[in-house]
Amino acid sequence: MKRFFWLLLITAISFSCARKPVEVRDGIWRGILLTKDSSKIPFNFELKTEGDSSVIEIITGTERLRVENMERKGDSLFVEMPLFGTRFELLLTQDEMRGELIRSKYRMPFVAYPDQPYRFASKITPDSVSVQGRWLVTLDKDTIIGEFVEDKGVVTGSFLTPTGDYRFFEGIHTEGGKLSMSCFDGGFIRLFTADVKGKDTLENITMHSGYEGISVGSAVRKEDAVLPDAYSVTGLKKGYKTLGFSFPDSDGNMTSLADESLKGKVVILQISGSWCPNCFDESVFLAGLWNKFNPSIDVLCLSFERSEDFQKAKSEAMKLKSVAKIPYRMLITGKTPSQVQDALPELDNFRSFPTTIVIDKKGTVRKIHSGFSGPGTGVHYRSFVQEFTKFIEELIGEE
Repeated sequence: MKRFFWLLLITAISFSCARKPVEVRDGIWRGILLTKDSSKIPFNFELKTEGDSSVIEIITGTERLRVENMERKGDSLFVEMPLFGTRFELLLTQDEMRGELIRSKYRMPFVAYPDQPYRFASKITPDSVSVQGRWLVTLDKDTIIGEFVEDKGVVTGSFLTPTGDYRFFEGIHTEGGKLSMSCFDGGFIRLFTADVKGKDTLENITMHSGYEGISVGSAVRKEDAVLPDAYSVTGLKKGYKTLGFSFPDSDGNMTSLADESLKGKVVILQISGSWCPNCFDESVFLAGLWNKFNPSIDVLCLSFERSEDFQKAKSEAMKLKSVAKIPYRMLITGKTPSQVQDALPELDNFRSFPTTIVIDKKGTVRKIHSGFSGPGTGVHYRSFVQEFTKFIEELIGEE
């Protein structure tokens, strides 16, 4: 009997060693994250082979987020998102990849299937009315704005809030008035569902956020809906005209607004963190602005990471610098997101990441903008870019 057992074990080991590794197919996959109440948050990604390695591009409408940090060990796949402290631990089979999304505070079950280029349904029968336009949305006690574009039942867009937008959503609006949209970028993980009642009302809204966050509400069409003025939220305390910080850059060099390199320039201070999706969008915008107007302007990113340790905070900040292609200096504040007021005591009523402070050539704070609504908000983003760029040009032109 013992001899038979050992023969069986040796045979099993030999078979296991001889088994070919699973071949993961290139192409469009459909991933599904499960919330605590088993709601499905779907998204699409493309798996590509480039040389000897593989990459993933997460797809939402025309937006693609490239993910290169992937490691395979046997039939296991480990995927590290470029930002936001999110990773996947997956087991591969011939027909799927299955495992978990892991964040600092929770884990979410995950499964993905190849050759499924659709998000919610393979076939769509569009509803007779369209949800395209602007909506005033009430979720629990919060009021936000939905900005949607619809084409043959496919809906893209985002949601604007006083602290920034929820980035890129994609979904479907089908016959019978069912609206379903999802968002995944590693930072925002959301599912929005609603019943469309006529052309001007959304009922039974549910917004899932992450593993267990849920808000409910309703919405009405309101094309002229606006949020509170983002320039009126945060200001300077009475008696202050500028800020007196001094923080090290990524090389350890102490930097302040009194630096000789900033004299005679318009300076933009970005209060930011690599964990913040809206900060990523703003960084891309400010990188373009710096490239356009440098050396007449300069930008300093004040990085507030989740660790107070310089090397750990620097490592996270450099991820944002790399992914957003930031050409300007990153200052490591050594403070966590909850310590902004300690680091910048001159600020009054700090409320959101990012917050952007514009300083003229004489060193005086001229405007403070709370939050950032990125390209997922469409016309709202384009309007902000035009207005902000014009203001910077005016400051550059001042004596």
